[in-house]
Amino acid sequence: MAGVLTILVVLLALTLSASVNEGNPLDTTSQVTIDWNTVVAISNTTTTLQVVVNPLLRRESPVHDAMFESLAALQADYTRYVPWLPYPKLAVAELDPPSGTALCKMLSGEEGNNQTVTLSCAAGKISKVDFASFGTPTGVCGDFVLGKCHAQNSSTVVSSYCLGKSTCTIPVNVNVFGEPCVNVVKQFVVQVECDPPMNHTYWDFSVIDPMTEDFMRATPNTRIINFSTIPAWLYKTASRVIYPDNPDREASPGYTQGTDLVDPTGRDLGDYYGRLVSWYTKGGFTDEYGVEHKSNHSYDIQYWECLNEVESEHRNSPESYTKVYDFMVDGIRRHADPDHQIKFVGMALEGHHEYNWYNYFLNISNHASPDIPLDIVSFHFYASCSSRTDPTAYQQFFTRADSFVEECKEIIKIRDALSPHTLLDVDETGVILPGDNSPSAPMFPLVYYNAAGAMYAYLFGRLAEIGVEILGESQLVGYPELPELNLQPQFPSVAMLNWTNGLGNARYHVLKVLIENFKVGDKLVRSSISNGIPVNGSFCGYQVTGQLLSMECDDRKAKIDKITFAAYGTVQGSCGNYTAGTCNSANSTDIIKSACLGRRYCTINIITSIFGDPCSGTEKYLAIEAHCSTGRGSATGGAIAGIYVQGFTAADGTNHRLLLVNKTPRNQSIVVKGASESLAFIVDDTRPTGPAINMTLTSDTVEMSRYAVIVIKFH
Repeated sequence: MAGVLTILVVLLALTLSASVNEGNPLDTTSQVTIDWNTVVAISNTTTTLQVVVNPLLRRESPVHDAMFESLAALQADYTRYVPWLPYPKLAVAELDPPSGTALCKMLSGEEGNNQTVTLSCAAGKISKVDFASFGTPTGVCGDFVLGKCHAQNSSTVVSSYCLGKSTCTIPVNVNVFGEPCVNVVKQFVVQVECDPPMNHTYWDFSVIDPMTEDFMRATPNTRIINFSTIPAWLYKTASRVIYPDNPDREASPGYTQGTDLVDPTGRDLGDYYGRLVSWYTKGGFTDEYGVEHKSNHSYDIQYWECLNEVESEHRNSPESYTKVYDFMVDGIRRHADPDHQIKFVGMALEGHHEYNWYNYFLNISNHASPDIPLDIVSFHFYASCSSRTDPTAYQQFFTRADSFVEECKEIIKIRDALSPHTLLDVDETGVILPGDNSPSAPMFPLVYYNAAGAMYAYLFGRLAEIGVEILGESQLVGYPELPELNLQPQFPSVAMLNWTNGLGNARYHVLKVLIENFKVGDKLVRSSISNGIPVNGSFCGYQVTGQLLSMECDDRKAKIDKITFAAYGTVQGSCGNYTAGTCNSANSTDIIKSACLGRRYCTINIITSIFGDPCSGTEKYLAIEAHCSTGRGSATGGAIAGIYVQGFTAADGTNHRLLLVNKTPRNQSIVVKGASESLAFIVDDTRPTGPAINMTLTSDTVEMSRYAVIVIKFH
């Protein structure tokens, strides 16, 4: 194949609303050039996903099998697994602290007062009831206190069921205890002693293990494991943090309370995580009292991520989190990884432009020891938009993505200066639509998933060029309110799978296409659009927000001597006949004249911090008509009318592929010279629930529906 592939981009005139048409020059023809021989970057970027624990992934779920089959079909690397804070019983393996010789059990009462509590003295019998209350008790094991509501017969009932027995089960309801307070949520707590005395811990993997085992089975490649929720009892809190009895019920109020560790040395926190990792890698662990707990697990955990969105959870500062990270590394190495084989991921930041975190954490002198590993730092990106249901608003995802790319460039500078060996992992990437966790929020159209998938594909190309190593799509499954399963909404807009059948939507299929077609080591080649068309000695440039637009005179001695037209906003018309739209930045002409007049070559960064934002939430373009003192001129950029183009080759220069992303709600037609008889992988809204369309192209014309993602593999 020739070293340069020329692509003609023809924007079709469509019958659309004025708000969509404005700013779209319908009669513009532009030329994209892919120079396969000029490498601009080497991709080190792995596309992957995160799996966040929630009830639909439990074995009791009607879609469990289908969801794990879909996960396995991706064959992703660096898959992130996150048992997290809304579901304490799915995320925390030791929900209550060791209690010495006192054996305690607690019910929150949130599931109603018709449950049971089982007590067991494995090597003896229950000899004494120290405390029992059906009502509103407070305190902790060993220091319980009666509340204003208390069933007076509580100790008598427990004694009748349990004294002298090695195991007993107590029914907890008003028929047994009576009604101590009407219309009040009643807890039940009990504390007993065993004879002979024995120490008690509350390690329990019975709910956690099945889902974790299923995840491990479905992801045989590299994984990043993050049990992100610290047991509440490790923190100082005003009162005992109550967690739901039902594993599927979200904790309310939040489970992650407190800012200061009970043990400021961090030894207890490190021990918890060390034993947790040992459970999964070493076949078990020895607990706080020297008792062995066997699991028979021997999983290979390559990466362990230390907590999630740490600015919010326990309100960490860079200084306090760095200490917690070091405590966790130390504990895991002491209990489970003496040979230091596990690598670590730090921070998982939620916020943006938090450069002080990177500057502090990546400075090894701020850590407990020079031996503390700084293998990966992670951070998150979620776009949003002004409307949940209007597909034209989804264009806003890409503007936010462009801003995030600029943020990543700053993060890379800090990483390169302080810890150049540390990898960067955007391990949560997605969109959260307005009102996502409201039961009354309207359902979005299916094309939303195409738009969110297109944004992910666009970010892959942009971040591969600048050197981000891991890009994780978030998340495998979310859902709206599901009354039949008694589940409240859990971020339906981040779902990659259909919550009713476990099959992939467009976001899933975009990721699958990227995983299957792009590898670490691929070369990104020069991909540009020559969108300048000579008209009466002038030439034009036209580019979308977030991109660069370069204007250049062909004659080396020539200068740009005239700016005939310049406008940033909703430009209309075509080269030689541009007009400003109703949305227009008043300073456009002055900015372009300052940047370009008297120069042979100029490049304009099309961002709102330079031009202002004359119409927030609307896709905007910069259009320029210029004139050279002698000869002709040309303009180049990376996208035209919202089409993103990036060429890739294999490391040896073979296997030419073209990534195309339609960032707009408009159907567009692309003429690709040489595409006929090539293989195309298409994710678009003609098949919104997938799978991707795999087809051999029969002509050089490729139709791109709104928010489509296409990969062409040239024959």
